[in-house]
Amino acid sequence: MASRLTNEATDATPDLLTATGRHRTMLFPRRRTTPRTARNFVVATLTEWGETSRLDDMRLCASELVTNAVLHGTSVGRLVLVRIESLNEGLRIEVHDSGESRPTQRVPEESAVDGRGLLIVAATADNWGVKERTGPGKCVWAAFDRAKNGAASMPPHTTGPQGDTS
Repeated sequence: MASRLTNEATDATPDLLTATGRHRTMLFPRRRTTPRTARNFVVATLTEWGETSRLDDMRLCASELVTNAVLHGTSVGRLVLVRIESLNEGLRIEVHDSGESRPTQRVPEESAVDGRGLLIVAATADNWGVKERTGPGKCVWAAFDRAKNGAASMPPHTTGPQGDTS
């Protein structure tokens, strides 16, 4: 059962952690507005980096992963961490939360109003998965290969098949 969320002010600014090299990380409070704020963070970062060839796909996946973290993975009073990383082979969006349960892709009833988030991520990202973290919680990530973005060919992604836990 989904937890009730507060609907706090939408102008609250999340804590920005130091960005070095080609990654940027931001912490977000557990609020109804967090998916929208996280989408804006992802779009602003990728636009600043000039990584816009699949911006809509990356925005959609970030939104789905953050929504899952807010609704199912983060306890009241805890934060959601979003990390965007530019790697040689592509881009990766990570969403860290404090929840111990691993998300699973499922096929919802046709009339269901939820339960399609990971189906959307699997259909949109080139790869996705879940990995353990040091400390509580997990990291759910989505990767986008530059070779599929129309850029020059890069070495294949080495983290394993879709849904891999590594």
